[in-house]
Amino acid sequence: MERKRDTRLPEVFFMLLLTFTNIVTITSANSDQSETYIVHLNAPDGVTFDKPEDRQSWYNSFLTASSTSSNVEPSLIHAYHNVFTGFAAKLSAEQVKAMENMDGFVSARPERVYKLHTTHTPRFLGLHRNLGFWGGSNYGKGIIIGVLDTGITPGHPSFADKGVPPPPAKWKGKCEVAGCNNKLIGARDFTSSGSSGSPLDDEGHGTHTSGTAAGNFVDGANVFGNAKGTAAGMAPLAHLAMYKVCDSFGCPDSSILAGMDAAIEEGVDVLSLSLGGASVPFYEDGIAVGAFSAIQRGIFVSCSAANSGPFNSTLSNEAPWILTVGASTLDRNIRSVVSLGNKDLLNGESLFQPKDFPQNFLPLVYPGLNGSQDASWCAAGSLKNIDVKGKVVVCDRGGGIARIAKGQTVKDAGGAAMILANELIDGDTTEADAHVLPASHVGYVVGYIIKTYINSTSSPVATILFEGTVLGVDSAPAVASFSSRGPSLASPGIVKPDIIGPGVSILAAWPISVENSTLTKATFNMISGTSMSCPHLAGISALLKSAHPDWSPAAIKSAIMTTAGQVSLSGQRIEDERDLPANIFAIGSGHVNPSKANDPGLIFDIQPNDYIPYLCGLGYTSKQVGIIVQKRVTCSKVIPEAQLNYPSFAVTLGVDQIQTYIVHLNAPDGVTFDKPEDRQSWYNSFLTVSSTGSNVEPSLIHAYHNVFTGFAAKLSAYQVKAMENMDGFVSARPETVYKLHTTQTPRFLGLHQNLGLWRGSNYGKGIIIGVLDTGITPGHPSFDDKGVPSPPAKWKGKCEVAGCNNKLIGARDFTSSGSGSPLDDEGHGTHTSGTAAGNFVNGANVFGNAKGTAAGMAPLAHLAMYKVCDSFGCPENAILAAMDAAIEEGVDVLSLSLGGASVPFYADGIAVGAFSAIQKGIFVSCSAANSGPFNSTLSNEAPWILTVGASTIDRNIRSTVYLGSKDLLDGESLFQPKNFPQKYLPLVYPGLNGSQDTAWCAAGSLENVDVKGKVVLCDRGGGIARIAKGQTVKDAGGAVMILTNELIDGDTTEADAHVLPASHVASDVGVEIKTYINSTSSPVATLIFRGTVAIGVEAPQVASFSSRGPSVASPGIVKPDIIGPGVSILAAWPVSVDNSTLTNGTFNMISGTSMSCPHLSGISALLKSAHPDWSPAAIKSAIMTSASQRSLSGQRIEDERDLPASIFAIGSGHVNPSKANDPGLIFDIQPDDYIPYLCGLGYTSKQVGVIVQKRVTCSTVIPEAELNYPSFAVTLGAGEIKRYKRTVTNVGAANSTYAIYDLSLPIGLGLEVLNSTLEFSEVNQKLSYEMVFIYVSQGQTKSYAEGHLTWGSDNHLVRTPFSVKFV
Repeated sequence: MERKRDTRLPEVFFMLLLTFTNIVTITSANSDQSETYIVHLNAPDGVTFDKPEDRQSWYNSFLTASSTSSNVEPSLIHAYHNVFTGFAAKLSAEQVKAMENMDGFVSARPERVYKLHTTHTPRFLGLHRNLGFWGGSNYGKGIIIGVLDTGITPGHPSFADKGVPPPPAKWKGKCEVAGCNNKLIGARDFTSSGSSGSPLDDEGHGTHTSGTAAGNFVDGANVFGNAKGTAAGMAPLAHLAMYKVCDSFGCPDSSILAGMDAAIEEGVDVLSLSLGGASVPFYEDGIAVGAFSAIQRGIFVSCSAANSGPFNSTLSNEAPWILTVGASTLDRNIRSVVSLGNKDLLNGESLFQPKDFPQNFLPLVYPGLNGSQDASWCAAGSLKNIDVKGKVVVCDRGGGIARIAKGQTVKDAGGAAMILANELIDGDTTEADAHVLPASHVGYVVGYIIKTYINSTSSPVATILFEGTVLGVDSAPAVASFSSRGPSLASPGIVKPDIIGPGVSILAAWPISVENSTLTKATFNMISGTSMSCPHLAGISALLKSAHPDWSPAAIKSAIMTTAGQVSLSGQRIEDERDLPANIFAIGSGHVNPSKANDPGLIFDIQPNDYIPYLCGLGYTSKQVGIIVQKRVTCSKVIPEAQLNYPSFAVTLGVDQIQTYIVHLNAPDGVTFDKPEDRQSWYNSFLTVSSTGSNVEPSLIHAYHNVFTGFAAKLSAYQVKAMENMDGFVSARPETVYKLHTTQTPRFLGLHQNLGLWRGSNYGKGIIIGVLDTGITPGHPSFDDKGVPSPPAKWKGKCEVAGCNNKLIGARDFTSSGSGSPLDDEGHGTHTSGTAAGNFVNGANVFGNAKGTAAGMAPLAHLAMYKVCDSFGCPENAILAAMDAAIEEGVDVLSLSLGGASVPFYADGIAVGAFSAIQKGIFVSCSAANSGPFNSTLSNEAPWILTVGASTIDRNIRSTVYLGSKDLLDGESLFQPKNFPQKYLPLVYPGLNGSQDTAWCAAGSLENVDVKGKVVLCDRGGGIARIAKGQTVKDAGGAVMILTNELIDGDTTEADAHVLPASHVASDVGVEIKTYINSTSSPVATLIFRGTVAIGVEAPQVASFSSRGPSVASPGIVKPDIIGPGVSILAAWPVSVDNSTLTNGTFNMISGTSMSCPHLSGISALLKSAHPDWSPAAIKSAIMTSASQRSLSGQRIEDERDLPASIFAIGSGHVNPSKANDPGLIFDIQPDDYIPYLCGLGYTSKQVGVIVQKRVTCSTVIPEAELNYPSFAVTLGAGEIKRYKRTVTNVGAANSTYAIYDLSLPIGLGLEVLNSTLEFSEVNQKLSYEMVFIYVSQGQTKSYAEGHLTWGSDNHLVRTPFSVKFV
């Protein structure tokens, strides 16, 4: 019977498109893919350019040559003459390729867009008029500070030239705006408007940073009457030159380099850049390259460290020739006190302090109590349906919403005042903002006290008392919570940040009055960020340069670092936002002390050429080092990072700095290896050559024969360098150590014995799943071979342990012990193997819970275990060795529940090994990582890998908290003792004492807290395992633990095998329990254990820990691909978690994307068994296009916040195995199809060759979205149109017709489908269509949006989702 289709949507849609196409011209993707590239060149030997015009003419010759290959003319944006030899231009990828063979070409890369890292401080820093350092340095007279920022405000009193001499004779700069003088001697615009633009500041940021660095003395400076006094920059009589490189869209690489190029030419002494981007190698970092050219001319460079703290390894501007500046607090508050109805007075901050605000109590409300995350954040429009009129409203910080914008939301909804409460991660760092209504910004603990009070009474009230400026806060300086932390990613052997300086609530010049006053031009504002700390150090370096004109940039930097302070005004160690001593990765050398820096005693000096062996030691090629130092170099000498003459050390201890390297080779032309021994002999020749001149012999760890040509060996950096000139050498890099991403599910996924896909695929018989993990447990009933046939004839594997059979056909150990055992000491590998392909086991349970028949996804498939992980992690060399063996031995599917941070695919061992696998027809499934719910936290992003996120299942192991208030609050626990008494016990929350460690129940933290015989509430987090928290409670005598999620974890709870009676509850339940504790002097509680409960309609839900996109390595590919069960998964375990010796059928429940990955591995084995002719890409397509986006309730799948989950959380959706078996259409990709895609990522031919294992030339490139993938990720600029082709293969009925069945478009996007009906007449026939994405309006309110297109036939629906980034 033919399904009736509603075609009205497509008809209406195409009518709308007629309107669009009347005003736009649709062009192909290739001609539309122009973007800004930074092009590095070397002048041909013997060629010199006497005039800038000559060099520019040479630059133009590259554009002329490239234009012959394209319909669109390339256009020069900036010609560089000082930062490096090269230019910025609008080019297509094809045009870049056309340049590559021209004499002098070095490299080209798409530009990066950096972002901004958005007075009382002289006295706080010990600078006093006519005394000490200010007097000795003459206030910076004669020094020129170049500021790269958003522009400046000429005429502001901070930029008056009273007392400032004329600029020195060397100055060659320009002023492109009225109002320059002896203070403001230069002002130029390098933003997209070009030379016709204005350097005036529309944002405020540049005016503020300029005033902080070198603002002149301004008496009576204040904002709203607060912080009143004399404002001055650090070098008040120095000169200023503004180079406008940022606008409302960001700070393009090309503009920054043009600004630096001009600044070097014009004669600045100091450069200040309060902006930056993510960590990349220095040769790809425009700021690092430009800064090196600056220090070669004696120019000091100060940069902000970024505002991504308190997370580790989040720094920008890490190069050792740059001063990297973190942010600290001042000894001043602009105090705004919250007065509660219970008489508590709680300190906060606000710059806006209205004198007429009434002191009477007002109703107090926390919108987050309604369960909406948006309402708790006071997101725009979120309070429309909440009664806040005339009330004091508590808003949580966070959600990507500006602090002042939250107040605007409150004001728009009729609120009278706002209390802005920090999230846990922000700790004590509060900021004095110019709010739009009466407000107080309070720390996390204060916010918690306020929320507790709200829940303790039916009529909570509060008011705000404004106390103005308060000085002498002796906890200062403290590290700001937002200040980015080390260790450095780009150079781990250099301690970063270098220094911290004032960056919280800094008063400085502003273009307009924030209080709407027209009575003065002396307009100031207070803002915060490492953007503010950077110009403090830029100004201080100007003072030092004035006092010591012969000091090099490195000498100035050394003086600042070696004299820094490590104690606060109280005499205690500087603390971070948690009130804990700040570590070296938060403060670097310490807090700047300008006066001591003026007389350091000793300095650690570094000349520019000293950096060359350091850069070579980072593993950079001579060409890459040349890009930085702007001359041809040969890396004949290398030094380890810690050997650089730096004023600090970052040391990794080992023997003679030996580490494991992954070495890639190409066999010399014409050479073949008939036997593995021949290839290994050739590998050994590299070790022989490298051993000369070294005290330590290199040692081969693994020789690779299938994943790629090359080996893993213990080598020093010197030994690697010795190999580089050998014939066949491609690259070598230190290995990565990956980490593990740590039953009822067959029925939940629609798999039933003797029915459907299980029966049709014969339960996976004949398919071999290779699992790379921690080992396995032979003899476990899940690995019994009942019903499993003998392995196929192709199998060449080995079993290195007793207990193998027709189920477990291989077990090998590749960990460092080498000859060790593949037995599982951890449990993880046994669990993932059982999940993927465990045989049927009746009566499986843990502690009697979840009792039933356990089975893996492919219960009669074969298993081969490759042990690559131990208690130290999963070394890359072992993973590659195992993949090499698995390919050789004949597996059909590879399952890897492990991964690392995002890196380019050619530097990712798993991605390289997986590509070799798919070339041999092997499907690869990998976990997405457990770093959610934060965006861009994925592992295993390569498009030839199935990247799997985690979801919940429709089962709880329920443990209910029963409070003395008679409230029943559901949680989970796997351990449910039958003899637990139901009587109430005292209930205590150790976190009320203010200690974060006790709140987390960290080891030893409860020793001085009375918890004996009590129910103890512990907060999740702190890097402490959930079960370990229970052990801490048990060790301290506690009777019960309630484990409560943090806000970020939302509703995701897990059934763990706790060591004492326990309940893991959601974040909102935790708030209820804490509220109850604070509402009574004698809180009590107990637990009621309810065993296994079917929760039905809520599942599946995205697990909070499941990592999210967008992909960092390839933003044009939607990742993750799919989600599958990963929370409280029951599967095989090596030992009994309930200490039973009565059975060898031991099981456990654990959670993670580690658990969801083997679900998909097993499902892919079923599909491979049912469709042996399908390629890995075809199997992947079938899984993705048939996925579900609905929970069992029929509503959209939600995330941990109970909000609809985004495409970056679920990818194509939740796996549906039965539908995947009959997808109708597939999007197939052959291995060679990835080559132009990889070339389009900007990889060199050599880097692409590392992945695809053959010599390639990047003659053809395609954008990422042109890859024949079952989803799209598209970036669109205003008015832009992009066209992408897809080819589908019919794997359904021969005679099938597909039309557009369903279409969902976000606001701002138009879509045209060319060839909107697909008529097939045979199986495996291929047809193509094109999708034209059109930016139709600016009505969208978010930078990312999503939609989908579904093709429909009589029997099939084929869905392709897409994400759109509006720029």
